[in-house]
Amino acid sequence: MNSSAVEQSCPEESLRYPGWRVVVICQIGVLTGIATIFFTIFTLFVRPWQLEFGWSREQIAQAFSTAAITVAICSPFMGRVLDRFEPRRVIAFMMASFGVVFASLAWLTPSTERLYVTAVLLGLTGTGTYQLGYARIVASWFQQRLGTALSVVVAGSGLGSLFLPPLVQHCITTYGWRSTTLLLAALPLFLGAPLTFLFAPSPRTFFASQAGKQDVVPGMGWRQALAGRSFWLLALGVCAMSLAENGITVHLAPMLADRGLAAADAALVVSFLAGASVAGRLLLGWVLDYLEGWYLATGSLLLAAAGLFLLGHAHSFRAAIVASLLAGLGMGCEFDLMPYILKRYFGMRSFSTLFGLLYTGYATAGAIAPLVMGRIYDVSGSYSVIVSIFSGSTAVAGLCMLMLPTYASAEARALDTGSREVQDRAEGPLDLAGEDVVG
Repeated sequence: MNSSAVEQSCPEESLRYPGWRVVVICQIGVLTGIATIFFTIFTLFVRPWQLEFGWSREQIAQAFSTAAITVAICSPFMGRVLDRFEPRRVIAFMMASFGVVFASLAWLTPSTERLYVTAVLLGLTGTGTYQLGYARIVASWFQQRLGTALSVVVAGSGLGSLFLPPLVQHCITTYGWRSTTLLLAALPLFLGAPLTFLFAPSPRTFFASQAGKQDVVPGMGWRQALAGRSFWLLALGVCAMSLAENGITVHLAPMLADRGLAAADAALVVSFLAGASVAGRLLLGWVLDYLEGWYLATGSLLLAAAGLFLLGHAHSFRAAIVASLLAGLGMGCEFDLMPYILKRYFGMRSFSTLFGLLYTGYATAGAIAPLVMGRIYDVSGSYSVIVSIFSGSTAVAGLCMLMLPTYASAEARALDTGSREVQDRAEGPLDLAGEDVVG
């Protein structure tokens, strides 16, 4: 049974619709992937590594940046793979590989070269474990409730960020960071990989050949999408948010500790930030099904800019909590908005490829920001100026979102482009080696 038949027998509004079961599995997958297990938790390992190995914060931040750059480079290629083959099989393999590589961190030595090689491998394997692949699965299941479904999936990393930091900090304090690394590695190995492979199939989204004529997924090819203004406006917003979000959150725990907050309080601020982010993502996803995305993009970026600015200048636990509430409500909007707007503006034909290209910008900015902040701290002993610059750039990008077109005009153009092109010979035929899903 294909996705259209399933939807006719059981609409998306019903909890019996099989797509919602897939959404839950995808949320667990995101929770156990690189976004949570490495990028979110990384800040808690900064001081232990600094104390044990004598590395500077800039050297440690370079590992984060190396992994982020690797993800940035690999994401468009992974997107092409996901546009061609059954996503769950690709994701499950990458998830298991990521778990094995992450476990190897338990045997780190004072050699920074070994740290950076491991970071490259984490980026290579982790490319298949974040929202890129899971958004492809969910977007193929939903149309009317796409925003809500995507918000539940991307909230997986937020939920992990909410519950894991205090637990991880407790484990580091009690058992040491090496044992904690092995415990974290078990999540993608024994939870994310098997659940994704067994319970997260994709319905077919390609039309069957008829009368000797091959149809393709409705929408634009990636080359046509890059020729328009909308994609680059999205990229601007994503990159600006990434600069502020990744730069500040990677250095958040040591930054708050430098201002007198205990390690446990700093971990609570990280968790509160994640909790507010989960709430913001769920609310945004629900509203996305009713309002134009550019309204929400502007509001989210402005709110995140204000919250991150205040968080970067907080000097007490209470001030940090208030700032993290504001920042969290706006943060993470890019992972709701990216897949949602990509489908609405460009269709599903090159969905994962375009997502991968956007994530390349996000990850590149996210790789640069921690390095810049680490370098400035090592030179000046303060984060204040660079926090202000990053927050200001996010606010400017938010205002630029007002130039995005309406869904109606964007969808009409995408469908028109898809109907005029049976096959984009420049890109090569796309095919999905997936299975039809029986509800």
